[in-house]
This record gives sequence, structure tokens and C-alpha cells, in this order.
Amino acid sequence: MKTNHRTHSLFLLLLLPLFSAAQEGNTDNTRKNELSASVNYQSALHYFGRTDSLTSSGFFPTIGFQSAMGLYAQGNFIFVQNKALPLSYTGTTIEAGYRFRETPHFSGNLFYTQFLYKDKSTLVQSALRSQTGINLNYLSQIVNINTGLDLKFSNQTDVGATLGIDHLFLFNKGMTNAAFAINPSVYAYFGTQQFSNTYLEKRNVLGIPISQQTTQKVTQFNLLSYEISVPVVFVSGKFNASVTPSYTVPQNLITVAGRPDLSERGKELFYVTLSVGVKL
Repeated sequence: MKTNHRTHSLFLLLLLPLFSAAQEGNTDNTRKNELSASVNYQSALHYFGRTDSLTSSGFFPTIGFQSAMGLYAQGNFIFVQNKALPLSYTGTTIEAGYRFRETPHFSGNLFYTQFLYKDKSTLVQSALRSQTGINLNYLSQIVNINTGLDLKFSNQTDVGATLGIDHLFLFNKGMTNAAFAINPSVYAYFGTQQFSNTYLEKRNVLGIPISQQTTQKVTQFNLLSYEISVPVVFVSGKFNASVTPSYTVPQNLITVAGRPDLSERGKELFYVTLSVGVKL
């Protein structure tokens, strides 16, 4: 599985620049070389609400660098834990891209992510090899509108889309070089799910009933899930921390009649993401 940590990393990437600008009371877009590092914990790993049977949690240190030009790279090192597995290294994601220069009403980025999972990974959707896409965000005092398009590559190519809205409540009165914010958000995730559905089909040939194995290729573009979250972020100088309670509802789970082993496992899920980091 591609864990959902990227969603919450994206929340922070969108929040921190806006947060800093509001904190400083200006819209100065001067950029500089910046090194960042964080440690993150997610109480339940999932892929658009799809889960494994062991209810895994995840721990993932992250390190990244962004140049003054807006080019950036970051790596996430994923550790998974569940009732059958102690905390174990499961894989690494490496992302590189470009963050557009922000305006008072616009931000966004282009990205490419390579997934390097261990053999026999315990993560759902570990067949995913790489992903590329674009995120575009319209910022206003009333509501921020966040959109994204991506391509996911495995043995086939899937198309994904994201649509979300949020509103940032900023609290920095009386604080020096520090601020606190709450960012209620609602997101919907769409995409194709390419898979092979193999089943036995009964036919009559010259009056004789026979069973024939049939493989059907299915491509669908559907709503995969929607999610409500409330990131709570604190920034003080070079230090930042966040707590994000989230509730996700999977949609259009793939089911194969009589074959639960071939059906997607998923359910409404509440989980929490914690993050502590620094920017240098």
C-alpha cells in the first residue's frame, strides 16, 4: 500500500508557507535553500480507506531539501507495526519536484515519487512503483480550494484526481516568532482501479454444459474515498509540530462474489497522524 502519509505531508506543505506569511504579516515570496526533517506517526495505515487485516500503524522519518529556485527532494522511510509484526522497515519513498512561487491566491507543485518497497511488503498496494502529478491550490480568506491530478504506475497505469476545501484559522496574537493554527479540511479522492477479475463461466456447447475460466479486464474511474480531517499545527521559529485527527470513508470497494480473498478490504476509519519537525 502507498500509505496515506503523503496526504498529511501535503497538508503541512500547504500550511507552513501560508502559516509563515500570515505569521510575519506579509507576502514576501523570497525563497532560500532550506533543509527539513521530521518524524511522523500514523495510527492506522490505509490506501483510500483500503486496509490490511492486521490494522497496521506506521512510523516514518522524513528528510528533505528545497532550493531557492523551488526545486525540492525528500525521502520517507516507512516502518510498519501490527499485532503480527514488530516495528519493521518496510520501504522508502523518494519524491522530487518543483514548488511554484506562491502568490496571495495561488500555490502548487509538480512531483515525481519512486516507491522502493521490500520484497513481500506487508503494505497494501505495494505493487505501486511510482507516481507523478500536479497539485494546484487557490487560496482565499474564505476557503482554500485544493486540486490534484496524478498518474500511478504499476504493471498498468492508473489515473487519480483530488478535490478538497479547507479554511485556516490562525492564532498568533501576543506570540513572538510563533503561531498556532487549526485547518478543518474535506477531501474527495477519485481514480481508476485496473485489475483482472477471473471467474468460471458456464456455457452450453452442443447441448453439453461446460465451465470455462474467463479473465475480464476492468477499468473504472470512481470516487475512491472521502475524508474529513482537522490538522492542528504549531510553528515556532524553525520548529513545527502537528496533530491531525482524520475520518476516512472508502467508496466503490472492489468485491468478487464468493471470493473474499480477491475482494478489497475497507471500512470507515478514524485515525490520527502526529508529526514533529524542523526547518533549517
